[in-house]
Amino acid sequence: MTTVTLENPVVTGRIGSNGKENVQFLIEEKLKAFDAAIEGHEFLEIDGDIEGNTSEEHLLKIINHKLECAFSISIDAIIRQNLDSVINALETGTLVRLYGVTRIVGYYSRVSNWNKSKIGELHDRHTGNYSVR
Repeated sequence: MTTVTLENPVVTGRIGSNGKENVQFLIEEKLKAFDAAIEGHEFLEIDGDIEGNTSEEHLLKIINHKLECAFSISIDAIIRQNLDSVINALETGTLVRLYGVTRIVGYYSRVSNWNKSKIGELHDRHTGNYSVR
């Protein structure tokens, strides 16, 4: 199973006097739209979830019957991403890192500023490949 790691800037709604309710409503709408898109899709299917303590750790398992493979995608990625980008990545299996901020060695930095070696190291961390070469 491949973990989908799309990254875009955070999608935000208007935060007014009842900002928490607006954010909660936005999250619910994004998840409902994702569920509806997968339900109506001809070859994608939600096959369960993998519990986590946070929205970044809680994953949904998506089966792609056309490619005969499965992906896991975090609830956080579904909420933060453009729905069309997520569905396209799940359909094609092609993941494009559009934008990313990551915490390595105690500070946050933009992935777009990294060199090829650092991107490779990040990829190895995502896949759990820690061997010495």
